[in-house]
Amino acid sequence: MEKSEQIEVKGKTLRGMIHRPALQKEKRFPAVILFHGFTGSKIDDKFMFVRLARKLNANGMACIRFDFSGSGESDGEFSEMTFSREVEEAEAILDFTRNLDGVDPEKISVLGFSMGGAIAAQIARKFPEEIRKLCLWSPAGNMNRKAEEYFQTLEILPNGNADLDGIELGRKFLDDLKSRNLYKGVELYKHPVLVIHGTNDEAVPIAFGEKYARLYEKGSFHAVEGADHTYSKLKWRDQLFHLTSQFFAE
Repeated sequence: MEKSEQIEVKGKTLRGMIHRPALQKEKRFPAVILFHGFTGSKIDDKFMFVRLARKLNANGMACIRFDFSGSGESDGEFSEMTFSREVEEAEAILDFTRNLDGVDPEKISVLGFSMGGAIAAQIARKFPEEIRKLCLWSPAGNMNRKAEEYFQTLEILPNGNADLDGIELGRKFLDDLKSRNLYKGVELYKHPVLVIHGTNDEAVPIAFGEKYARLYEKGSFHAVEGADHTYSKLKWRDQLFHLTSQFFAE
């Protein structure tokens, strides 16, 4: 069953979708939360989050995917988006999932794609005993460098923000990330971690994903040969979905 939901976080409505297995009497199901990437949405590139959610749902898992504020259908402007704000919203989504009818609160896992992977790593660091497993797709450990690059190369608007392919990127995004070490403290998470990364990722070079995997006590790494940042061939996505589903089912 798929059902739209919304939650309020600091005056902004976040809109999302819940994929829920059929309720069984006295039985709770595991859940996986999906965090989308920079400029992405709860659907994400070529609706890959929808496809994954339905695959996990068919395997008896609930799946929760929300748009962060300023993205997709959620309230707010993209120019207001910061990494710290998305971490706060991710915390609220985790809290919502804990209290979702039918979900086993001891079997909540988290997956993040690109910047969503960096967000997911921060949530696991802050709540190491509340997240059963962590999966990172092409995690953007270079997001602070990317932010600096945007403001060095893009057209800067009169208000100090940047024109990012027709959307307004706020300077607060750069200021928030400038001094942040995205890897600091992630090793506090001790449960199983799977990092998946394409060998030809042009946006987030594979070394950033390998670094995440090395920092985790139970970290494992899988390279998808030839894949770009968005896994834009069927054979790459099939591999991505298979590895992910297998990891969460174990």
